[in-house]
Amino acid sequence: MVSWLDEWAYRNELAKLNITFKLTLTFVWLIWALCGTNVVRCIIVVWLFSWLLYHARLPWRVCVRFFVIIVLVVIGSCVPLLFTVDQTIHFVSENMAEAATICLRALASSFALFFLAITTPFFRIVHGLSRWHVPKAFIELLLLTYRFIFVLEKAAMQLFMTVRIKNGERSWRLASLAVAQLFRQAMRDYEATIIAQAARNVSFIFPICGDEQLPRKYVIEACVWFVVLLMMEVLYVNVS
Repeated sequence: MVSWLDEWAYRNELAKLNITFKLTLTFVWLIWALCGTNVVRCIIVVWLFSWLLYHARLPWRVCVRFFVIIVLVVIGSCVPLLFTVDQTIHFVSENMAEAATICLRALASSFALFFLAITTPFFRIVHGLSRWHVPKAFIELLLLTYRFIFVLEKAAMQLFMTVRIKNGERSWRLASLAVAQLFRQAMRDYEATIIAQAARNVSFIFPICGDEQLPRKYVIEACVWFVVLLMMEVLYVNVS
């Protein structure tokens, strides 16, 4: 899953788009998704879909795949809000509006972060954060976490493949043993990565991205979308 996401981050048409512009858009989307109305959150999702399909040239299956996953996770997390337990389980229809708001807020926020992750190589995100004078310790922690994710994914694939080949059966005992062994193997691989870095005298030098692009059409389109969002926000508030 992580390798798949990282692969598309380099293969899309927005990979070299100015990272400051992307980070600014993502930050505004997140603020608007958290504080705006439900109509605006729906427009943000449509906006992100159009950019991923039309500008980034990503296959629609990739976008729909993530969208379905995040929708299932969000709905599963919000279902308990619709029920109350008082000797028996009761459905609370009054919480429908609140649950819908939470679902749309989580969906719009997650999709905004997904847009940044799948259209931007990680080293460009690091470059953008360093340009924004984010503390160096925080960026180094992000780099270490990013490398550890790939180590963990590789160890998980190897171990679960081994369990399937040897046993071909599924049980809680085998699952617990696999998870324990996965953790040990991941720690060993990660320790080896840190030792190799120290042996090669590798330091955290943030790359300079000199091939960034910022076509005027993206700036104009973003401004038009923001005007539409403002108009819909004002119209929704006045009507309600």
